[in-house]
Amino acid sequence: REAVLFHGALSDSALFERKIHMLTRFVTRDDAEYLFEWRNDPHTIAMSLNSMPVNWNEHIEWLQLALNDKKKLLLLCYLENSAPVGFVRFDVYHHYAEVSINLNPCSRGKGLAKRCLTAALERFQREFRKPTQIIARIKIDNKASQRLFTGTGFTYFKAQDNITFYALDLTSSQKT
Repeated sequence: REAVLFHGALSDSALFERKIHMLTRFVTRDDAEYLFEWRNDPHTIAMSLNSMPVNWNEHIEWLQLALNDKKKLLLLCYLENSAPVGFVRFDVYHHYAEVSINLNPCSRGKGLAKRCLTAALERFQREFRKPTQIIARIKIDNKASQRLFTGTGFTYFKAQDNITFYALDLTSSQKT
């Protein structure tokens, strides 16, 4: 049975009828428009730690710096023959990395966030061996992201200044 595309995204029925593998690829400069639109989406702004919209020039400057930073991993998640589903960023430090995720607004509510984050975590572990813990900082009222991160193995460890902190320990999954 053929999957149906609507505005570059698979229809809900096509997603549930077929078990389509979530893929990841590195972000490029060509992805700037997607990322800019998603970043300035009203829901994204409301749930982001930085709740201010960014202008195009600020976005391009940030993206160029991030793409050239060896301590950042920028990934797009997508389904085969479909528009990108989401964006996952890892900021890598010595023994830990911080992760954030932003879904394409058209992909929200379709059960794709967990698949996107899981695929990105797998890719992260292939690209970086050093960090032993991944941290997620989430606004205290962003219940959907809190459920997403606990559903992918992260553990809540504290709340501070309207932000909840979750951690994923990679040492238990790394081979010795």
